[in-house]
Amino acid sequence: MSNVNSMTINSDARWRLLADNQVPTLKMGAGRVSFRGEAFNTLTVGELSGRGVFDMRINLDNATGDLLNVTGQATGFHHVNVENTGAEVVPAEFNALRIIHTESGNAIFELAGDRGRADLGVYSYALEQQGTDWFIVGSGKIVSPSTQSALALFSAGPTIWNSELTTLRSRMGEVRGQEEGGGWIRSNGSRFKASLDSGVDYQQKQQGLSFGADAPIPVSDGHLLVGLMGGYSKSNLDMSRGTSGEVDSYYVGAYGTWLSDEGYYVDGVLKLNQFHNASKVAMSDGSKAKGDYSNKAVGGSVEFGKHIKLPDDYFVAPYAQLSSVWIEGDSYTLDNGLQARTRQTQSVLGKVGSTVGRQFALKDGGVVQPYVRVALAHEFSRSNDVSVNDQRFDNDLFGSRAELGAGVSVSLSERLQVHADFDYMKGEHVEQPWGANVGLRLAF
Repeated sequence: MSNVNSMTINSDARWRLLADNQVPTLKMGAGRVSFRGEAFNTLTVGELSGRGVFDMRINLDNATGDLLNVTGQATGFHHVNVENTGAEVVPAEFNALRIIHTESGNAIFELAGDRGRADLGVYSYALEQQGTDWFIVGSGKIVSPSTQSALALFSAGPTIWNSELTTLRSRMGEVRGQEEGGGWIRSNGSRFKASLDSGVDYQQKQQGLSFGADAPIPVSDGHLLVGLMGGYSKSNLDMSRGTSGEVDSYYVGAYGTWLSDEGYYVDGVLKLNQFHNASKVAMSDGSKAKGDYSNKAVGGSVEFGKHIKLPDDYFVAPYAQLSSVWIEGDSYTLDNGLQARTRQTQSVLGKVGSTVGRQFALKDGGVVQPYVRVALAHEFSRSNDVSVNDQRFDNDLFGSRAELGAGVSVSLSERLQVHADFDYMKGEHVEQPWGANVGLRLAF
């Protein structure tokens, strides 16, 4: 525009600024000024007043961007909508970039959106007033929602894998020492809360279905049962404020349980997974981003314990367990340009605990067996690094955990058995407020 002395931009009106421009008086009546064009622009205003929105662009890599230059008095309240991106490369020495200059006045400028931040690659930055100027500053930066989604997805795999393993462990406990095999099906659900060293917190809700069949194998000492299983689980990750993730897990496995005549037992599991991961990001300026990838996992578990019979049909079963999973590394790019990758994700989980229960015989010949279980676990893996736009983050869940469980197994007949199991876990980086699985077994 040229030869304009005064302009008022009212509600639902937008001025698209395609080049440098100037106007002596600019009144914002809930309207919008959008800096556009191939290059960064400067809008020079003599006096600014009212209430409005300024859409601006910046590039922190070379410390350039659009500029609102008020040479006189600035008043009113205005939102600044800095264009968000996941691809921004921010130099380590970045300190501040001026985007607004005012000569005088009491105008207030705030970044648009409920977060009051601008997402520029790995981090979200704040707008800070320094004197009568306003700067995007490097101090006080926080991990951006795009980065949060990537770190959460790369962290969730071991939790998903171990939750599925818990369902299978319950299955082996109910058939240990049986002289006949059978078919079974179980439904499970759980909720987790994770807090990573990178400052990312998320909640994970998982639900799934497992099924399988097993058969006894004659051995010289005790009883041996081996079987095959498969299943599916779906996990929803919530990073709050509209950023979420989904993981679909498909798995197959083989397992075996051996109980000696003296009551010692050994359980073994080998499980293969295929994960399909997707993230949906709500950036600080209200725009959306998404991305997805697939990877595989392989892991196993060995548990050793002893089933000790006590008077009055009570029993106690102390045990030690070691489980490990290796999840294939992968990389993916969100459609806002953010790039994330990891070479691999590992979990090595050791556990010691004990189960205490009692058997009650029913009048019709059935058996009810309630029990409680306590355990201490420790995650040993400390090498799950993730790179986001070439910046490294520590993404492991290293630390100790305490577990508490309870359940009941009911034999309705010689061939039909139902089972329910409930779990709670609390650790340094992860908490499971609740977990449950219920199942049905039909002996052949």
